[in-house]
Amino acid sequence: MTTIKGEGRLGELLVREGLITDAQLADALREQQGRSTYVPLGHILVEQKLVTRRQLNLLLESAEKRPRLGELLVRSASITAAQLAHALERQRSMHLPLGQVLIRLGYVSDETMRLALALQLNIPFVDLDQMNIDRALTRLINRSYARRHSLVPVACVGQTLTVCMDDPTDQQAVEELSRSTGLLVTVLTSSHDAITHAFLRMYGDTQQEGATAEQHLELAAEDESDSATGSRYVEDMREVKKADGLVRQLLAVALSRRATDIHLETLAAALHVRFRIDGVLQELAMGQLQDSCNARVREIVSRLKVLGKLDIAERRRPQDGSFRMKVDRGGEQTSVDFRISVVPGYYGESVVLRVLDRKSVPKSLEELGFSPLITDKLREMLKRPAGILLITGPTGSGKSSTLYASLMTLYKPQIRIVTAEDPIEYVYEQFSQSEVNERIGNTFASYLRAFLRHDPEVIMVGEVRDEETAEMAFRAAQTGHLLLTTLHTNDALSAVIRLRDLKVDPNLIASSLLGVLAQRLVRAVCPQCKTEYAPSAELLKEFFDTTPPDLKWYKGKGCAHCNFTGYRGRLAIAELWVPNENDVILIAKNASFEDLRVSAARSTIFMAEDAANRLRGGATNLEELIRMLPYSSIYRFRQIARQPPAPLA
Repeated sequence: MTTIKGEGRLGELLVREGLITDAQLADALREQQGRSTYVPLGHILVEQKLVTRRQLNLLLESAEKRPRLGELLVRSASITAAQLAHALERQRSMHLPLGQVLIRLGYVSDETMRLALALQLNIPFVDLDQMNIDRALTRLINRSYARRHSLVPVACVGQTLTVCMDDPTDQQAVEELSRSTGLLVTVLTSSHDAITHAFLRMYGDTQQEGATAEQHLELAAEDESDSATGSRYVEDMREVKKADGLVRQLLAVALSRRATDIHLETLAAALHVRFRIDGVLQELAMGQLQDSCNARVREIVSRLKVLGKLDIAERRRPQDGSFRMKVDRGGEQTSVDFRISVVPGYYGESVVLRVLDRKSVPKSLEELGFSPLITDKLREMLKRPAGILLITGPTGSGKSSTLYASLMTLYKPQIRIVTAEDPIEYVYEQFSQSEVNERIGNTFASYLRAFLRHDPEVIMVGEVRDEETAEMAFRAAQTGHLLLTTLHTNDALSAVIRLRDLKVDPNLIASSLLGVLAQRLVRAVCPQCKTEYAPSAELLKEFFDTTPPDLKWYKGKGCAHCNFTGYRGRLAIAELWVPNENDVILIAKNASFEDLRVSAARSTIFMAEDAANRLRGGATNLEELIRMLPYSSIYRFRQIARQPPAPLA
């Protein structure tokens, strides 16, 4: 039996990881040889339900064994090797994805290319023209977002949303949808024409809407004329007061529900109001308040512009501002800051308000809610007089809260703490805070240069995002300063790769890096409606390749306390890497990532271990973990389920 070399190694890796047996691998290889057209080994294993698509994708990504699109097309006899070589040569001048080049050269059809792409990405290919369209799904993905990313929602079953994407490699769109809907997003693809037809069936004919745009503007102008004659407004001042009252009510709802953001989207005849609560956008039942907002959309937007000191006459360009309001809490007056962003849209301006409530900001490391082991190790690092502590994670993972809590833990009158932020989210009297403004040259790097002449003990930099800032940050650490900053990486160890990309000298990294904390925020099961349940077999298989542990699984049934979501509040799940001596040597030698990964396993508290402890305590559930944890942590979860983690060095 002949076996493709790369797929043989994939099969061996699947056996080694305990996902399949030797006998199952042999059967799958025989099935592959018996097919009339080439089908990747992983696809066959998914068909036979020996592994799930998510397991296979995770393994392919971590082992870098995903087949290339051109190779798949050659193996399936869709193109010749000579045609592939010609297409690759033309790709350099055309600056297009390989699939688009092959279609333009006439070597493959759109459907053939997409079938190969589906095999490469291990996702289903469907005929959307033969599927029924559920227009109720438009409440999950609005028309403008679906058009911008060329996608159509297909189904929503339980906590899983399935979308058909014209570009199934657009991982950023998938992550955005998962964050905004709070659902696990799975992807499939179809032909370009079928996706276009499905979009028109679900959202309406875009050409027809474009033809009536002028008529819509004329109607809007007529409405304004009527208002000028007094048919809608009796007194301007009365309407201003009404708009101000509505704004205050919206802000009060946000504060009472612990919302971090308020999204106000102007529609044709309404104001779409949503609140981001526990990291997920939610629509709240506001009754008469919603009706009043629908009747005074422009007045509400104008009032918010006035509060944010923006130009109320400017409706063509985005604007940003901020304001502060006083809140009476139990007879005590406190201040809450709001950042406002106004963006023009098709029907009018949309507004997003970020709620910056000092009351919700942790005042110490203990209030962050990390595990005791991670909290203790963070405290030890903060006692060091010099070096760099990195906080990593995606947007919305709580990095800023960790930075502020660390600074509050460090603060005492005998030391000076300076910060460079973009923007300043919370104002503290204990720190000297500076805001980045690149238009006038006040960058992170320029502030770092100035800070070194201000004799601080502790420096906080909002983010290391370029080579100059990275160089200055490590120079500050080398000259006897403790520096705290953030990076955008999926896990703790990837911070080294990111620093290498930023051209930081390996010796500087080795001598200055104190540790890396990677974190995520997961929703906590609502304590008021918490109940036992049994996760699906498919979900259990994502986390355990053997019999799952004998645990009690919990979820929220949904109640008024959690707005019927089943979740209330969020928990921090973290991964902490404190480089040991061997790690430092490997970093200085610029060793391969694989060698560093093996060594760092002995000096890392993994996110999967922290998540497992949360599960044992019934604080969260598998549905929330699979939505928020990176693939590497889920992969690690399977490993620690088979054997206990190695002791920390």
